[in-house]
Amino acid sequence: MTGSKESFISNFQAPSNSHELRSQGHQYMADLPVPTRKSERWKYSPISKLVNSSLMTCSGEGVVWPEEILPNPIPFLDSYRIVFRNGSYVASLSDLPIDDDVVCAPLGDVEARFENEYHKSEWIGAINASYHQNGLFLKVGKNKALDRPIVVHHLTDGENIASFPRHFIKLEEGAKAEVVVWSSATDKSSGMCNGILEAHIAPNAYLVIDKVCNEGGEIFKFSYEHICQERDSKMKINTFTVKGHWVRNELEIVAQGPGTDSVFNGTYMPSGKEHVDNHTTMDHAYPNGTSSELYRGIMYDNSTGVFNGKVFVRKDSQQTNAFQQNSNIVASKGATINAKPELEIYADDVKCSHGCTVGQFDTEALFYLKSRGIGIDEAKALLVQAYVGDVIAAVDREEVKNEVMRLYSERHRWA
Repeated sequence: MTGSKESFISNFQAPSNSHELRSQGHQYMADLPVPTRKSERWKYSPISKLVNSSLMTCSGEGVVWPEEILPNPIPFLDSYRIVFRNGSYVASLSDLPIDDDVVCAPLGDVEARFENEYHKSEWIGAINASYHQNGLFLKVGKNKALDRPIVVHHLTDGENIASFPRHFIKLEEGAKAEVVVWSSATDKSSGMCNGILEAHIAPNAYLVIDKVCNEGGEIFKFSYEHICQERDSKMKINTFTVKGHWVRNELEIVAQGPGTDSVFNGTYMPSGKEHVDNHTTMDHAYPNGTSSELYRGIMYDNSTGVFNGKVFVRKDSQQTNAFQQNSNIVASKGATINAKPELEIYADDVKCSHGCTVGQFDTEALFYLKSRGIGIDEAKALLVQAYVGDVIAAVDREEVKNEVMRLYSERHRWA
């Protein structure tokens, strides 16, 4: 390890339970380099400031926190709830399903059943494998539909905090589940939240994930989802970055059987000096699969947006139907967007398309609204609502949809 690596992780404390995943993580953490601008994947999202900072993990297991410290982020949603503060499980505010066909528990309680493995991606993932603290473990039995969604609530509260949530979801054949992953941070918080979610979706199962980042303070947020789909399974994930100092969302979906259906959408609207990076990978390795991807962003002030979306259609993946669209509005002279859609096709009987647009507000639409007596700020707000509203409309639960719209509206003064 280099000196900067050693210094960065020097205050991290791994939980006492040792297993193969941690061992693999430590090994790869030693072998893999720290991402720099020289890497194409990190060209626009350097982490040198983070690596040179001094962070520490903190243990809060067993502490009873009052509801006002960790309020329910979606109070009108009838849901189960699992709560984490700075990476530690908060049992007093959690409400988990009890069912013979469902295993739902803090990951730390079921470590022996931890069925996933470390994906040899990058140094950031290796750190999580080494130091992950707790998270959601969810296993839904064959043909079982979870009766309510599960809200996974992460709160970062404190200065120079490092937390490492890790979640594992397994849906057996024909099962269904909805999960909302909600990240928040207090305005005076600082540090890093490095989270990983792995999901395995068996044949004919269906998983829905709504992911919301609404973090104050100065948090470096890494959020990585690795989703494996078997034959005829379905999944949908909606990623909404409402607020965040520095956010990197990474999504990797692998079709491991024919007839899979994958839908993934996202919105991002950074302001000030915020930085939001969305990296997505869709790997069609079998025939007759479909995927649909729609990401829209608006960059304000001196903020930076990054989008890199890759779609692979492997040689034997005939009859694949893949759609990808990324659209961006640069709302200020000081704002920046770096967008790179990619489509690699190795099969000849497919229907695939991708596109990317970068522009400013529609001048004709603004002129039309102004001619109807609507002020320029209100006119822009109406256009923004319609622009991101098309993406947010993909959310199934009205309570989640309304809360995301409310947060965007409150932050950007739509109403």
